[in-house]
Amino acid sequence: MQGKSLRELLIGARDDKQEWRAYVKRREALPPAYRVVMADIENYMYNIGIMDASSMSVFYQIIDLFEEGAAAGRGVLDVTGQDVAAFAYDMLMAVAAKTWTGQQAAKLNDRVHRHLAGLGSNG
Repeated sequence: MQGKSLRELLIGARDDKQEWRAYVKRREALPPAYRVVMADIENYMYNIGIMDASSMSVFYQIIDLFEEGAAAGRGVLDVTGQDVAAFAYDMLMAVAAKTWTGQQAAKLNDRVHRHLAGLGSNG
């Protein structure tokens, strides 16, 4: 994936500028502390290599939470908790679980547990 921009990784090479611009506009409208944390979350996800079609959905969900938190006068760490990486990863996994890949992962886990139970083993 080397050579692709963050935008290309998030929304694909089809250049859906309207969606990306709407996201950036919302991100830039956040209060400064929220904006910094959102940018750091984006970089974290990019750096750990977890960027696919579900990433844009995750960013929208995080911005929704951030907008609600800011409107309620809460600090950004009150929304994310002290472990921002865990917050970001948990958000990503929650969205990924709804994808086809996430469903396949759940089926794999179910199969393994059923097979081990049939063998009388817990692993």
